[in-house]
Amino acid sequence: MTESTITEKHSVTVSFGSIELTGTLHHDDENRSLVLETDEGPEHLSMNLESYGFTPKPGNVFIKDWSEHAGLTARLEQAGLVQSLHELTVGPFGSTAYEVRMTL
Repeated sequence: MTESTITEKHSVTVSFGSIELTGTLHHDDENRSLVLETDEGPEHLSMNLESYGFTPKPGNVFIKDWSEHAGLTARLEQAGLVQSLHELTVGPFGSTAYEVRMTL
């Protein structure tokens, strides 16, 4: 039997600026993903940047910081859920993403 790579935190409220969503935060370290499971369904907070040549270190995920996720990394860090490690510039529009360490 292998040890689970999923960490959960219940009753987490995440602010997206104009709206707030509450649910269970799931960090899957094996797949490097962070998802907020709400009553309305999953809200994917992390993103895969392998097509840009980036892979997060174990215990980390990438969070985009544009569009509906603008400012999300800072709000997650203020809530004590992540620790921002460094900023990345990705894509044809030079968008910002952050590699963060999970602190659940």
